[in-house]
Amino acid sequence: MRLKGVAAALLALAICCAGTACASQPPAAPSSIPATPVASLPEEPEPQTEETEKEEEETAMEHLYVADAAQYRGTVTSAKPGGAGEAACCLTAFPGSGFAEELLVVFTPESQASFDLATIQEGDRLEIFYSPAGGEGASQKVIAANKLLPAEGVYYNGILVEKGEREDGSVDLVMVPLDTPSESWGDPMRQFVFHTGESTQFRLAPEALKEGALLNIYHKGIATRSLPPQGVALEVRLLESGA
Repeated sequence: MRLKGVAAALLALAICCAGTACASQPPAAPSSIPATPVASLPEEPEPQTEETEKEEEETAMEHLYVADAAQYRGTVTSAKPGGAGEAACCLTAFPGSGFAEELLVVFTPESQASFDLATIQEGDRLEIFYSPAGGEGASQKVIAANKLLPAEGVYYNGILVEKGEREDGSVDLVMVPLDTPSESWGDPMRQFVFHTGESTQFRLAPEALKEGALLNIYHKGIATRSLPPQGVALEVRLLESGA
C-alpha cells in the first residue's frame, strides 16, 4: 500500500513538471514564408462622355479639298452669325503667304466643313475654298472649309543662307530669321533646315533660290529636336518686301 502511494505521488509530480515546462516555452517564431499577394482587379475603363465622342468624331473627319476653286488661308478676326443659317467671317492672311491681306466670307447651309461650323471663333485659322464673285471687298460664299494649325506654327519668313542639293534632285534650304546679321548666318542656333520633295510647291523660279534670298515657307509644323531643327516645306515663295 505504501509503495502504491509513493508511485501515485511521483506520477502526480511528473505531470505537474510537464505542465510547467510547456507553459514556459517561448511562443513560436512567425513563419518566414512570404504571403501570397492578392491580385487586384483591372480597373474598368471610364465610360465615354458625349463630349469625348464628339471630339473623336471631329478628329476622324477628312480634310476637304475642292478642285478648280479659289483657295484662301487666314485667321478669323471677326465672326458674326447671320440669318437663315448663315454666318459671316473676316479672315486675315499671314504676311508673305501669297494671299490677299483680307477676305470676307459667308458660310451658307450648303457650305461643307471638316469641323463643326458652330465652333468658329476669333483666332481660328481656316482654309477656305470658294468661287470668286463680285468686286474687290465683296463677301465670298464658302464651298468648303478646314480648320488649320495657327499660322505662327506653319509659316516661316527668313533668309536663305545655303542650298544643298540631293541625289534625287530635291534641295535642302538652310534658313535664318529675317533679323539675323550676316556674320551669324552660320550659327546652328539660328538656323532652320527645310527639306523639299515631290509634294513641295515652288512658287518661284529655280534661279531665285540663292544665298540671301528672302523666302516665305509654308511647312508641316513639325520639326526635329536636332540642331539645327529640320522640317518639311510644303510651299516656297519669294517674300515680298515689307511683308
